[in-house]
Amino acid sequence: MRHTSPSLSGQPGRSAWLPLQGGLHLARPEMLSAGVLRGTSILLSALGLALMLISLQPYVSTSMVSETGASQGSPVNQYGFLAAGLVFALAMMSLASSKALKSLLTPGLLLLGLLLAYNVAISPDSEQTLRAVILTVIGMFIAFSVIVLPRGEKDFQIALMLALLAALAMSYGGLLVFPDLATHGYDAYEPQHAGLWRGHFSHKNIAGPVMCVIAICGLYLMRSGQALIGFVIFVAGALFVVQTGSKTTSGLFPVAILIVMSATIFGRAAAAILLTLMALATAYLFTIGTLYHPRLSYLVLDFLSDQTFTGRTTLWEFSLSRIMDHPWFGFGLYNFWGTGNVLGLDKPFEAAWDYRYIIHGHNNYLDILLNLGFVGGGLLIWILFIGPMVNYARARRNPGNRKLADMFFMIIVFMSLLSFLETFFLARNDPIWLMHIFAVFGLHLLARFDISAGTPGRPSRRPSTAYG
Repeated sequence: MRHTSPSLSGQPGRSAWLPLQGGLHLARPEMLSAGVLRGTSILLSALGLALMLISLQPYVSTSMVSETGASQGSPVNQYGFLAAGLVFALAMMSLASSKALKSLLTPGLLLLGLLLAYNVAISPDSEQTLRAVILTVIGMFIAFSVIVLPRGEKDFQIALMLALLAALAMSYGGLLVFPDLATHGYDAYEPQHAGLWRGHFSHKNIAGPVMCVIAICGLYLMRSGQALIGFVIFVAGALFVVQTGSKTTSGLFPVAILIVMSATIFGRAAAAILLTLMALATAYLFTIGTLYHPRLSYLVLDFLSDQTFTGRTTLWEFSLSRIMDHPWFGFGLYNFWGTGNVLGLDKPFEAAWDYRYIIHGHNNYLDILLNLGFVGGGLLIWILFIGPMVNYARARRNPGNRKLADMFFMIIVFMSLLSFLETFFLARNDPIWLMHIFAVFGLHLLARFDISAGTPGRPSRRPSTAYG
């Protein structure tokens, strides 16, 4: 959403951006002062992000392999997130810019709504699928509200710092107070994880990626004038990542940072996007590509001492063998792993893992195709991975948005690479999924609005012509 305004800063032809938060028009403005409105917006934004990072049930441990298939969730999460969704929906209608809310009416997101409704309708268990979709949509609402509620970038930074510090305090505090819960104990299915940090998260494979995102947010704060607190958050997040014992997550973390920083070095978003595409192609070759090229598999063995990625290659081979069973619209959302499509099969004695009881295929891209097929999967891949690249290029054209856009794009790059090893798309209130959609919405808004225009002490860059 960019328009040209001849009156902007006296420089003809410069791009003008509508502020993300415009003025509010309350029915009785005398009831709430500007300070109360601002404080309420910051508090709600911080609570929303903290809820995404901490959840309503911290320190609940799970195994990545279970005898009962995928978890169906708990009443605490279901009713708690439903209540939170109502609160944040009301807050957005009352406190957020109507133009920002209307920006969600894009063809991609509207088609995603139709796709979700279609999958609920055709699901063998429509009631269960509907509950899962509702939780997923509520999580998306909360992620969006975290960005649109603050009155400007400064307020967003305050909310971000409060939420990040709360999440770090929860995890590091757990190591001191509840060490048995904050670290992995012995698991018959995963004995190699004993002693590794997981904090308040259910598994180290969740803790590692989320702490990467926290560290990335700390880097943004360091670059945006909050040097000390940003450094503390960055170091605390990065240290936790190392202690989770995940070599791949630890390796992808600096790669994402270096890729996005190239946009600053070369002064062009295209540099970061090109490097992202090259990194994705390389990640494909050294993960799924190893199934077809033995030499690549031996290279992985030399570097990681495990050419199966902890048994993941077995799951990928099985996933690839089943995609063409339902190529166009897939098996249905949440209707492959943990269902009769897999549980009803004979035990695969020749496989490294008994994939009948795996909760997901440990590959976002393959699982998207299994669940939604090439039609629905193509739409979701556009929304989650390709569209954010386009929005990043647009957002970086506004100097006031660049540092925040870099933060969101670092998260997208990291999640894009992590997607070759983990599955988290449309995953209800999973914190990895929520951090991913948080970054997607962030770039969506920065490509259309100027978040710095509403920051106290900064001049507004409101255009002189109306936005359509």
